[in-house]
Amino acid sequence: MAAKDKKTEQHIIDTAMHVFFTEGRLHATTQDLADAAGVNRTLIHYYFKSRDQLFDAVFEKARLESIRESQSVLGAALPFREKIEQFVDVFLTRLQTYPYLEISMTTSMHNGHSFKDDPEMFMQHFLREVEQEMDKGTIQRSNPVHFIMNLFSLVIYPFIVKPLNQHLFGLNEQEYEKIVKERKTVILDMLFNK
Repeated sequence: MAAKDKKTEQHIIDTAMHVFFTEGRLHATTQDLADAAGVNRTLIHYYFKSRDQLFDAVFEKARLESIRESQSVLGAALPFREKIEQFVDVFLTRLQTYPYLEISMTTSMHNGHSFKDDPEMFMQHFLREVEQEMDKGTIQRSNPVHFIMNLFSLVIYPFIVKPLNQHLFGLNEQEYEKIVKERKTVILDMLFNK
């Protein structure tokens, strides 16, 4: 019985992640989630007490997975350019799976939500690495924070403003996906000196 309960709970979480962060229905109701999961609303309340509690659980799971993926790549003992290439691959894949996760995280922080983990030590190490690459001349000299902000911005921006970009440039879904697939090369060319 316990295995079945865990499987049902995981199914609800997986469904909620899809509804919230893939479909972008961040305000989906408990009934919307129950319908998507093929369960009754009471079952969702049994596992999570409220829609907000389910959202918080799903959000925290997705956020921690994203942090783990980022830290595993950026903290790896790889040549710097290869590390950035892998990071862009991982992040683009994550954003293609969950295009609304970053919007949700940013909105939560704007609303005063603070996170338990402290990435400062990890980020300080990466900032030193960026500075070393600037000293080598592989990337343009600036405050290392700008390099990291540019990296994240160049990867995330096309997903955050996808509907606007599609409208501005008259791109259908397939055309926009082609643009996104070209991003890795464009990003690396913009960040690294020739």
